[in-house]
Amino acid sequence: MKEQARRSEKEAVILVIVYEHIVRDILARILTAKGYKVVTSSIGFDGIRKFEKGKGKFDLVMIDIRLPSISGLGVAKKIKKISQKTPIMLIRRWDKELDTKELKDSGVDFLISKPFHMDKTLHLVENAMKLEVG
Repeated sequence: MKEQARRSEKEAVILVIVYEHIVRDILARILTAKGYKVVTSSIGFDGIRKFEKGKGKFDLVMIDIRLPSISGLGVAKKIKKISQKTPIMLIRRWDKELDTKELKDSGVDFLISKPFHMDKTLHLVENAMKLEVG
């Protein structure tokens, strides 16, 4: 992640994999307004393909727990197989408890809950960008 640490905030690229277009758009707008470059996907397998194609390009991947065809945890696990060093932030509903072992096994580094609070979301993203994974 040394390459990622050298990038300025304005050059950082975040992959957002969220099925719900409203949530995906809100996240993209919040992150873009802060200066991040954002690539979005609405389907887990498409997000995995974008990650593979841009390997080394993404500084953070944000994945919704609920995706069609494959769960957010399944997507996280596949992305971690491609790159152990890229931090993964899982988006969950605030009322949804998750199994700690399952989270660890999937490679999730951070959790964020919906509904989003802009300041808290940006703070978590900034912390994730500083994370040295692997």
